[in-house]
Amino acid sequence: MKALRTIAAGFALLSVIGMLSVSAQAASGIQDKKQEVKPPAKALMPKEVAALIQEGLAARQGRQDIPFSFFKQLVLPAQGGNIYPVFFFKAKNGDLGYVPSASGSGEMETTLNVFFQFFQPGDAGTFKPFWGGKSLAVLKSDGAGYDAEKEDWYSFGLAMPSGKYTLAMVLTTPDTKKMSVGYCDIVLPGPETFQSSIWPTEPVIVKSMDQVEPDQRPMVHRGCFTWGAIRVVSSMAGEIKVGDNLEIFFFVLGAGVKDPAAQSPENDLEVNFEIQGEDGKAAIKWAPQAYGTYFINQPLPLVQTLQIKDDKGERVEKKPLPAGKYTLLAQITDKVTGTKADTKVAFEVK
Repeated sequence: MKALRTIAAGFALLSVIGMLSVSAQAASGIQDKKQEVKPPAKALMPKEVAALIQEGLAARQGRQDIPFSFFKQLVLPAQGGNIYPVFFFKAKNGDLGYVPSASGSGEMETTLNVFFQFFQPGDAGTFKPFWGGKSLAVLKSDGAGYDAEKEDWYSFGLAMPSGKYTLAMVLTTPDTKKMSVGYCDIVLPGPETFQSSIWPTEPVIVKSMDQVEPDQRPMVHRGCFTWGAIRVVSSMAGEIKVGDNLEIFFFVLGAGVKDPAAQSPENDLEVNFEIQGEDGKAAIKWAPQAYGTYFINQPLPLVQTLQIKDDKGERVEKKPLPAGKYTLLAQITDKVTGTKADTKVAFEVK
């Protein structure tokens, strides 16, 4: 396997490293002075929204006029030693109130108010408000084949200091006659996590990556997530067509640098990629790959090399990985510190 990146992936690599300004020192645990995210002194939260959040906070379950539920989290690095969590939730089209766009484009469109409030654990089971805000979500969907019963996924992300949090998110109609709240607990790793080990993030299965204008405030996105100036469309269901490549990216936080005094410090990572079947046996293995950065982006050709022995004799054949459920395992070695770690993601070939 050659360690060549697709054009989109190569572009995203440059954009992520350059535009997000995540230094190799900060990522490696050689921490610069942390640039704390300063939350607003007081979030502009309507009384009825604040009351709705408090009603269900202890049980993490509240009013759901617009049914939605969180199902996944993704942790990414951010500028200044902070962390960028992405929260994923799902909801039916009909529940979100999509209607034909007034622009006449043929698209379906809905507008929702989005309120968010982060809490930190306090004494005796209490919750201390940390950061809150409001955003307007104008969501669009293709009109062709629109299905009110179809469930799509959405994302919400922002940079945060490390720590333990509970997110409360409220979706409301513009007139606030319908309101829903959902809760999600998350722990964002801090510098202490990287003192004696590396910490790889979960691999993202990439369908496309594009440059976009960065969000000016935390926003909800449909069918993708943004991160700085990058928009990522991911296969959230983990489905790959027979014959297609499996493109992934992830980060290795805490990776050491070869020369901390260098103008552009480099990492020295080795990754062994392996595809395992449901029985845990290797279906595909590749030669170890070397990376000079903690951002790992790799297209993996899902082609098996098979040793065939039959009445025609012995031969080697290459065949696409057949339909089925698999797991991609990435075994990572930091050649600078000698530490090792694994990360994996499940997917299905159809």
